[in-house]
Amino acid sequence: MSKSTSLKEYIDFKKTSVKSKSKIQDTERYISMFLDSSKRSLDQLGEKDVVKFLNSLNYSISTINGIKAYLKSFIKWYYVDWSARFRNLEQLCKTHKPPRTYSPDQMLSFEEFEKIVKAETDLAWKVYWLVFFYGGFRPSEACRLKWEQISFEPEGVIIKLRTTKTNKDFIKSLPKEAEHKLKELKQNSNSKFLFPSPFSDKDTIRSRTVCARLKRVSKKALGKEVVPYQLRHSIATILYSDDTKKDDDVAQQLGHTKDMRVAYKNMNGKQIREKARGLWGKKITPEKKEELENLRKELSAQKQLVDKFILKQNKEAELIVDILNTLDKKKIKIKN
Repeated sequence: MSKSTSLKEYIDFKKTSVKSKSKIQDTERYISMFLDSSKRSLDQLGEKDVVKFLNSLNYSISTINGIKAYLKSFIKWYYVDWSARFRNLEQLCKTHKPPRTYSPDQMLSFEEFEKIVKAETDLAWKVYWLVFFYGGFRPSEACRLKWEQISFEPEGVIIKLRTTKTNKDFIKSLPKEAEHKLKELKQNSNSKFLFPSPFSDKDTIRSRTVCARLKRVSKKALGKEVVPYQLRHSIATILYSDDTKKDDDVAQQLGHTKDMRVAYKNMNGKQIREKARGLWGKKITPEKKEELENLRKELSAQKQLVDKFILKQNKEAELIVDILNTLDKKKIKIKN
C-alpha cells in the first residue's frame, strides 16, 4: 500500500471520532510531513526514522507536542507490531511542558484595554475586541460566533459555546459595556455571523486578520504591538488573581479546565509576595469589608461622643474649681 493511500485511509478512520476540521487538517499535514521525510516505504520505516523526523522539527514546544501525539496515534494504527518495531515510541513521543508564553509585564490592564477599544474606529471591530476580551475567547472561537449563540437576557448577555479544543460546552457572560455595543451591531447586521468577512456574509473574518488589526490599533493606542493571545492571557490573569472569584467560574468563562489557571495566572513579583503574605490571614469578602467599615465609622462616632463628654466634664470641673477658689478668697477677706 502506498504512503498516500495509507494516509487517506488513516484520515478517514480519524474522521469517525474527530469532528474538528482544523484537527483533521493538522493530522493530515503533519503525518504527511513524516511520510515525506524518508524515501523508504512505510513497511521499511523504523524507530530511527521517527528520531530523525522529530529532530528535524523547528517548531514551538506546544506544536511539537501536538505532532508527537499525531505521530504516535498513526504508528499504533498502521503497525500491528509497533511495540516491537518502535520500542521507545512512548519515550520519543513524550511531551514537554512549554515555557510560559507571556511574562507578567506583558499583561494588559483594564485601562490599557479600554484605550485600545477607544482607538478603534470601526464598530464591528470595537465589538470584536469587547466580546473577545471580556468573553475570554480564543481568536478562532470569537471569529466563528453566530447570532443564534447570543442571548440578550434581562440580567445580561449570555453566549453559548462548544469549544473544539476541550470538546465541552461553556456558558460565557459579558458586562454592560459590551452589551450595548453588541446590540448596536446586531441592528446593522445582515449575516448569521457576528463578525462576517468583508468579502462575503457567508464567511467569517480570519484569525490572522484579527492579529494584524490588533497590532495596528494597539500600536496607535499604547505605542506597542499587542497580539490576540495577550488579551486572553490578560483577562485570565485579572480574573484568576481576583480572590473574590472562584476558579471554577473563571475556567467556565475562559472555556478550559480549572487546572489551566497556572498557565494563565501571570502575576508579577509584587503580587506573588502579597499572595504569600496572605496565606496566614483570613480572606475578607466584600460583605465583610463593608461590615468592618461600618463598624469603624460607628466606633469613630462613639469616640467623638466620648471626647465631647470628657471635654464637657473637664470644663464643669474647672468651673467648680474656680468657684471653690473664689469662695476660699472671700472667706479669707471676711476673717481679716
